[in-house]
Amino acid sequence: MASSTRTEIAPPRLMASIHAGFNLVANRAYLLAFPILLDLFFWLGPRYRVKALFSPFIEDWLSMTQAMGGAQVSDMIDTVRKFWEMQLDRFNLFSALSTFPIGIPSLMAGLMPEKTPLGMPSIMEIQSFGQFVSGFLLFSLLGLVLGCVYFSLLAREVRLFEEEHGTLRLLIWEVGQVFLLVVSLILLALVISVPLLGMAAILEMISLQFLQIFTLVVMVALLWIIVPLVFTPHGIFVARRNFLTSALLSVRTWRWLFPSIGLFLLSLLLISQGLGYLWRIPPEDSWLMLAGILGNAVVSTALLGASFVYYRDALLWAEALRRATQVLR
Repeated sequence: MASSTRTEIAPPRLMASIHAGFNLVANRAYLLAFPILLDLFFWLGPRYRVKALFSPFIEDWLSMTQAMGGAQVSDMIDTVRKFWEMQLDRFNLFSALSTFPIGIPSLMAGLMPEKTPLGMPSIMEIQSFGQFVSGFLLFSLLGLVLGCVYFSLLAREVRLFEEEHGTLRLLIWEVGQVFLLVVSLILLALVISVPLLGMAAILEMISLQFLQIFTLVVMVALLWIIVPLVFTPHGIFVARRNFLTSALLSVRTWRWLFPSIGLFLLSLLLISQGLGYLWRIPPEDSWLMLAGILGNAVVSTALLGASFVYYRDALLWAEALRRATQVLR
């Protein structure tokens, strides 16, 4: 009986969760269509560039910098100019469709390919800042909705509760919660960044060493705050909690399972980034890149599914532990 009780309240396991994530992909292969189709669009579809809009501003900035620095900074100016030319040649506003952290994973959004096996893609240039801002907001919002559909379909296999009010109604609720979460994070970032930037400006005038120390301390503090919130989307899609409750539950889950949860997240990061280098090996104008797109879709979906399974098992373990504690009392 004691052995059975220990088995019931066993915490989630790293390898078991990853194995379950790949099983989810095998049983629901249609989910791979989301990242595959999005990457194919980024790769073979048209480009929506901002080169014509931003090139004059960058040239004015470089010219002013060179005038102030003279011949001593000419080499640096040439390097910076080449860097920005490459970035503007490759940048595609459509990449905003791949939102983070709730969105469809994409290999091509990070690569920003310039060439395709079909030749040079069609290019559309943005002519005004109004087009840029409206396009970015529109594509980001659409990407967020598509990401919610993707997350919801994957989380359906591991949800703690059955859909009581229909899939569409649940999806609308999830999109609303995710939207509130994103808006709250943006507002929080603005509130935090204003005093931090002011402090950084003051320290820069005093000493660059103080500024470096301050930057390091801020980065560590932000990391310590952000990482425990990593399971906030999981609370929305798996446990069907609102975004505030999900955030609090994510922090509690981090406290329950630290440091094993840190090892789990680090393992997912290493697998994702390590295999990411493999997917990027084929040239961007070779059809071999299809193998990288497929591999990225499989691994990204499986790792996301693994995180859902881990989170669900963590909540079940915590609930079983709580009940066992009440029985002992």
